[in-house]
This record gives sequence, C-alpha cells and structure tokens, in this order.
Amino acid sequence: MSSETKRFGEIAFELQFITTAELYEGLVIQARDEARGEPHRFLGQILIELGHLSEKQVLEVLRLLHDRPRQGTREL
Repeated sequence: MSSETKRFGEIAFELQFITTAELYEGLVIQARDEARGEPHRFLGQILIELGHLSEKQVLEVLRLLHDRPRQGTREL
C-alpha cells in the first residue's frame, strides 16, 4: 500500500467487490446528490442500494479502513 490513505471505493475495487463501472456509478450519484444539496450519503450505502455491494462486503471494507494504523500514528 502506498503512503496515501485509500478510500472506501478503492478498497472495495481492490477486493473485487465492485467493478470500475459500478464504482463510477456510485460516485456520480453521490456527487449529483451533493450538488443538489441533498443530505450526504456514504458510498457504501449508495452501492448497497444499487445492488452492487452487500452489507457484509461494506462491513469488510470498513473493517479494513479502520483496523489499520493511521498515517502519522504509531502502535503501542
């Protein structure tokens, strides 16, 4: 993994849970909603609603996002 922090969509794609087209579709919907002033929805929520991810897959991505040490911190 690079020194940059990966985002939800990148991890879901790397795990082969979604395709690039599915990721793009979710991001377009998220951006469109925000441009319209609608309440923020997380990408995982959008991808579940589209049928591209299961709740179990979202939880796996979130586990990977939050279980790794954050940049600039150290484990004791």
